[in-house]
Amino acid sequence: MDAAIVHYNTPELTEALVRSIRKWSPSLRVTVFDNSDARPFPQTDGVTVIDNTRGQLVDFTAMLRSYPNKIPTACNWGSEKHIASVEWLFDALPDGFILLDSDVLLKRDITGFADTSVAWAGEIERRPKFWFQAVRLYPMLLWINVPMLRQHGIRFFHEGMVYKMSHEGVPFYDTGGSLLKDCRDAGLPGREIPIFEYIEHFGGGSYGRAEQAQGWLDEHKELYE
Repeated sequence: MDAAIVHYNTPELTEALVRSIRKWSPSLRVTVFDNSDARPFPQTDGVTVIDNTRGQLVDFTAMLRSYPNKIPTACNWGSEKHIASVEWLFDALPDGFILLDSDVLLKRDITGFADTSVAWAGEIERRPKFWFQAVRLYPMLLWINVPMLRQHGIRFFHEGMVYKMSHEGVPFYDTGGSLLKDCRDAGLPGREIPIFEYIEHFGGGSYGRAEQAQGWLDEHKELYE
């Protein structure tokens, strides 16, 4: 079974996560979807790296320009880039995968999340941060059963429902939001698990916070050493 990490700009965090996976869930294969031009993920033994530096697989600039009605004041497109990256992983890992944010560390074995009897296993965020956001599945740790979803025509990316992309009306769907809605609409089973019992989360975005990220890693060495 595969664990998939979407990497951006802080390789120290992603490298520690890979080591954490090997410590707590060594049977998982690790795939890194690399989006960082400035600080790409280094080639690592036993890790499959999917190279999306310079947008050679997912052209984020073209994707964002294709939405003329996106909220004009929104300048942080992290959610949209993450959604498009996970969408690409649907085809790269067709047997399903456990999705992990790059700024988390494991503190328990997560192999049990890969449950083929459910469409997803994770935790629902029932109190969104902003009034215009819908409930969603936390993307920090989430099992995605690609074969079951494909059988019902469900993808991770749902056109017209993505956070900040449209003025068509609320609620807008952040990362994991449209997947939850589509699974509910199709009557597919999910398995809710309190994910923060399994992970520590740096949170708040790591871009430009390398010093704080390193401090956080130093505080949690027992999770990856």
